[in-house]
Amino acid sequence: MSSNPLQACVDILTSPGQTFEILKDKKSWSWTPFGLVIVSTIALFLYYFSAVDFEWMLDQMLEQMAAQNEMSSEELQATQEFMTKSSMTWSITLGGAIGIIVINAIMALYFNLVTKVSSLNELNFTAWYGFSWWISMPLVVSSLLAGLVIVFSSTGMVSLEDLSPTSLGFLVDQSSPWYGFFGRINLFSLWSIALGAIGLSSWLGLASKKAFIIAAAPSLVIYSGWALYIGFSG
Repeated sequence: MSSNPLQACVDILTSPGQTFEILKDKKSWSWTPFGLVIVSTIALFLYYFSAVDFEWMLDQMLEQMAAQNEMSSEELQATQEFMTKSSMTWSITLGGAIGIIVINAIMALYFNLVTKVSSLNELNFTAWYGFSWWISMPLVVSSLLAGLVIVFSSTGMVSLEDLSPTSLGFLVDQSSPWYGFFGRINLFSLWSIALGAIGLSSWLGLASKKAFIIAAAPSLVIYSGWALYIGFSG
């Protein structure tokens, strides 16, 4: 049984059903997963850029951009001038943290609106925003795993894609327009969807199937639209 916020952050990953029952009456605890997710994300990228062979990474990124976007040598040169180590470090680090904050706010709005239509939901946006941080806890595990990838790479030749070793990016070549699509699908995103379904079922008493549909719908819509775009543009 979770007796404090830190314990709940561990329990949400190992026994989510019981933990969500406790969290019904512990809405203020959501500040803890918020802090862990943001701090782990920032720490990961700062560590990454301190350890990576930046020139190698830059060459890899430019090569991939050239293959996917058919950029000329002049365009690549112009792009490279803006991609300094300092600018890349802070844009990716802050962008990653801010991106999670914004995405979770959108997810909270989605849960708030959809559950009011589909069930007897008395929870407000703030409660759902806290909920979104609990189901984001797999990101902390993902950051720890990515950190290990960096630690065990003695040469510093680690791409940003390598930080997500559980993704499906290996199914296609890096030059493929589908690389980004499959690279975004990973074990931890699926884990978050599963936590969302369990949490919805716990907090609102929804049937498991209905809870899963609500939790998975945003990802299904996004990836379906993305796949259609790639299919028609290719």
